Amino acid sequence: MTGRFKSLTWKQTNLVVFTALFFAIAIFIVEIALVVVSTKQQLTTTQQELLDSVEQPAANAVWALDDNLARQTLEGAIKVEHVGSAVIELDDGSMFVSVSNNRANNSQTFISLSNQLFDDLKEISRPLYRPFYFEGTQKQQLIGTLTIFYDTQELTNTLFSQLRFSFFATLARALLLTLVLTVVFHRFLTQPIARISEAIDKIEPDSPDENLLPMSNAHKDDELGLVTSKFNQILIQFSQTQSKLRKMATRDPLTGLPNRTLLLETIAVTIQRSRVHKRSFALMFIDLDRFKNINDSLGHALGDQFLARIARILERVVGDKGSVSRLGGDEFVILADSVHSPDQAADFVDKLLVQLNVPIQLNEHAIHPAASIGISIYPEDGSSAEDLIRHADIAMYSAKAAGSNQWAFFKQQMTERAAVRLRTEASLHDALKNNEFLLYFQPKLDLQTGKITGCEALIRWQKDGRLISPMSFIPVAEETGIIIPIGRWVIEQSCRVLREWQKKYNYAIPIAINVASQQFADASLVSDIKQMALRYQIQPELLEIEITETSLMNDIELAINKLEQLKSAGFGIAVDDFGTGYSSLSYLRHLPITTMKIDRCFVSDLPGDSAIASTILMLGKQLNLTIVAEGIENELQLDWLKSNECQIGQGFYFSQPLPQADFEALYMASQTATISNLDGLRGT
Repeated sequence: MTGRFKSLTWKQTNLVVFTALFFAIAIFIVEIALVVVSTKQQLTTTQQELLDSVEQPAANAVWALDDNLARQTLEGAIKVEHVGSAVIELDDGSMFVSVSNNRANNSQTFISLSNQLFDDLKEISRPLYRPFYFEGTQKQQLIGTLTIFYDTQELTNTLFSQLRFSFFATLARALLLTLVLTVVFHRFLTQPIARISEAIDKIEPDSPDENLLPMSNAHKDDELGLVTSKFNQILIQFSQTQSKLRKMATRDPLTGLPNRTLLLETIAVTIQRSRVHKRSFALMFIDLDRFKNINDSLGHALGDQFLARIARILERVVGDKGSVSRLGGDEFVILADSVHSPDQAADFVDKLLVQLNVPIQLNEHAIHPAASIGISIYPEDGSSAEDLIRHADIAMYSAKAAGSNQWAFFKQQMTERAAVRLRTEASLHDALKNNEFLLYFQPKLDLQTGKITGCEALIRWQKDGRLISPMSFIPVAEETGIIIPIGRWVIEQSCRVLREWQKKYNYAIPIAINVASQQFADASLVSDIKQMALRYQIQPELLEIEITETSLMNDIELAINKLEQLKSAGFGIAVDDFGTGYSSLSYLRHLPITTMKIDRCFVSDLPGDSAIASTILMLGKQLNLTIVAEGIENELQLDWLKSNECQIGQGFYFSQPLPQADFEALYMASQTATISNLDGLRGT
């Protein structure tokens, strides 16, 4: 608000004063008009009565030419109030007698005002006739004229003297009324408004409902009371809305846990308190394993229920030892301010994982939760909230890389690895845009005949003129989810190569494509494969989809459903790394697969330790599956596999993965490649 403050009482007083004066003056003017009219009427009556009283004596004096009698008569007349002079003229117009009073001198303005008010009553006259009793005639005879002059200035002066008193009395009444009304308005209206204004100044923005406006008893049932009541309602509603907004801003809507904003505030307070008391505390970053599979297979509604149940479990385990927050998705943070050492943190996390691993029943589904946990300790691993969260997050990724249900403390070296991972992630996005990926192909040969039966497509990254090993970027791609678009590129590129082979050589050999766990869990995988094959006019049997045992174990029911869709469409299905997981044999017979691969770790043990390889070969025969041994590196391994009737093999013993042009030159230009003539390729 700009300008000088003006009190409502002062404004109110001025308004009342000017209003009272206006009406006082208006009433006074009306009163003047009424008095003037009344005075004129009264003066007219008085004039006629005066003429009636002096007419006969004046007529007698003129008839007798008795100037003394005439003078006496006129002197009696001028004694009447407001009469200034009187004159008797004879019938010939000559002056007979004249009598007058001394007049006071007045201002010209006063004289003009007097003339305006009473000019028509300044003089009256009456003809004088011969007395009727002379000579007995009834005919009137004019003998003279009687004229009486009134002093209107004296009349005006008298009139205004009376009105002056009336004016001051009216003015006094107006001022007294003004004073009374001002006091009444101040106490009844201005003062309550002032108290409301003071109460408004005391309102706290953070808690507006704690300082409601005062309600005067005198105004409970009037407009001021209504305004006060409505304003208090607004304050209460605003406070409730503010509380809801504060809760929305600081609480996770799904689980009710503190969100990142409130977590940062809590950590900051804990840091200050810990700095004063010189003690440590632990921060634990929790990421649920395989949560995306739950969402994809059971739907987001059950996924949300699962997260809410996990939140309650975390709250129960943490208890009064700290607080639980949700950062978003499947990420939670525990601020354990009662945990003061790494040993205590390790014990706490072990107990936490035991509780988290208890199966959760959601409708008819039993879900086995698992989590990866990273731990940072204050002040060793950071002196700010952001540093502690970031370092715990980095440690969590290290734990996840070690497998499910693992935890890890933050180490400084992890920061360097995380920086490399971030740079690699950014570069992978650019690699897709800039078409920096290549496909290499490793042949798969019939171990009995030596003929090529197919190949495996293996991705390579060509950056700045050099090839980057898949081992350095595939894990990053899987952690960040970029593996899904990369895997989609591999599928499309394989289909394109198959079409090129068909056009160029009039035939093609099957290509096996590796599908990562995240890609297999993607809901669009099956439709992507079918659409690519249709777009490039590829026969489904020319594509073999290789999935890992881990992908299957994440969700058996979902895996079987997807595999059945692919198999019914004609695509080959291979299980890679078979035997490296757990509970494999119990569900193998339910999987709609066509091929099973013996992992290179089992092939490398041949021929010495052959128990697992023998078991897989036996299962393959019983289930009528094609068995592929990968990682064959020497002739002893090859001989054992041939003697145990393993159908297909691949490995460096035959050929390393080759660029497309080299692969075509060796294997596609001629269809007679055998093991016997590949000795020259060993070690290439």
